[in-house]
Formats: sequence, structure tokens, C-alpha cells
Amino acid sequence: MSLTPATTRDFLCNGAEALVRVEPVELTPERAELSVDTGPWLRDPVAGFSRAALAVPLDDVTGHIIAAGSARDRWPVSLGIRIDLLADPPVDGSRLTVTGELITRDDRAGTTRGTTTDAAGTVIALITQRSHLVSVDVPPISPATPFTPPPSEVSIRDALGIRERGRGIVDLPPTVLAANGIGSVHGGIIICGAEFAAMSALEAGGEFRSTSIDVAFVRPGSAQDTTTFRGEVVHSGRSLAVVRVNATNSSGKTCAIATVTAQRVDS
Repeated sequence: MSLTPATTRDFLCNGAEALVRVEPVELTPERAELSVDTGPWLRDPVAGFSRAALAVPLDDVTGHIIAAGSARDRWPVSLGIRIDLLADPPVDGSRLTVTGELITRDDRAGTTRGTTTDAAGTVIALITQRSHLVSVDVPPISPATPFTPPPSEVSIRDALGIRERGRGIVDLPPTVLAANGIGSVHGGIIICGAEFAAMSALEAGGEFRSTSIDVAFVRPGSAQDTTTFRGEVVHSGRSLAVVRVNATNSSGKTCAIATVTAQRVDS
């Protein structure tokens, strides 16, 4: 097996990365670092802030470590992601640092973890990702579909065209801003959709914040297809709520299953 270590030039910016203002700093088989420029796009009219937006760079920074240490005809796909969200992201234009490190790998899979820190060095999000390797003719070397980044003042919800069809039910319509390098819905965007559905199910009104999102990825979902997220409240107490979210494609087949834990802002 011939390995070719990745460099920042190998980082592929697709619609999802443009949406979240991700830029590469360092990519190696053992460690990776990205940066994110914050702004008003991180605000959300329902949840107050789109904490789950941090899932995009966290997915990238951990997934690219596995890609960097794998053969050119193998590409990592997420099996499961656990994200802990410790604070609201800043919206003042400051820069976030997103770092990842290898935990373990073999010729079939890998496990990585990462953090997001703000400009003061405070950790605001954590990830653990489990990836497995699939066969590809060549790794993605250009965006799956051309895209135009949205203006900074446009929220992620609006940029993605999220549609709410009832309490706990939201649709992600076909959009290049949800795509990863192979044209599937980016794992981080799936996590964003799970947060949107959970907050809808809770009728959050800015009173809840996501504190953890744990996702099992069942099958890829095409970014050229509509993905529907259905949230069911499992528990809602004075301070803590738990919502189960199923993401399905237009054929009704499950793409991902998420558990979203949220806490009341004043608790």
C-alpha cells in the first residue's frame, strides 16, 4: 500500500466548507489543523446560535487525518460522530482554531478526535469520530458541484434553505452548500439538520442550547436529493431535554440516526 501524506493543498473546499468558512492550516496522517472565521452566519433564529455548525470543520479535521494516512484509492466515510458543544460560538468575526489528532487506525478504519477553540484559547467543542475506508478510483480533487459562498450575514439555516413542515420535521432541499467531495450530504451538515429538527421538536425559541449530538451514519444521502429530519422528544425536563432525530432521503430510507441532548439556557 502506497501512502501519500496530505498537505494543505490537498484540502478540498466544497459547498459545506464554504458555508462554514473553513480554511486549511496543516494536514498530516497524525494531526490536522483548520481555521474558521466567525460572523453573524453563526446566529440562528430558532436556537439563538447554530452550535452544530462547528460539526463541519470538526468532521473535516478528523476525517482528513484518516485520508492523509490511507492509500490513494481509499477514502474515509463516517461511521459515527459524537460532538460535545460547550459554549456558543462567537459571532464577532474572530477566528476559531480546529485541531484533530489520530487515536488509532488500521487498513480498514480509523478513530480520531478533535477540538475547537476560540481566539482566547477556550475549548468550545469536542469531537470523536469513527471512520471506515471505502474504495475510490481516485480521491476527490475538485468540488463535486460548483458553488457560490453565501454572504456572511446569511444564517446557515437560510443559506441551506431549511424548511420546517411541522413540529420536529424539517427538510434540507437539494443544495451544493450541503455537499462533500463525493456529492453526498456532508456529515457536519447532517448534524446541523439534526440540531434544527431537535430545536423544532422542543419549540426551543432560543431557550435551549445543544450540548451533545451523537450520530450513527447508516447510508450516504445525496446533496442533490431532499433530506428530511424528524425529531421526537424522548425527555424534556426542567433543565435537560433529549431528542431522537432520524434523517431520511426522499425514498424514506434512513441516512442517519442522531441523539441530541439540549440544556435550557438559564439552567
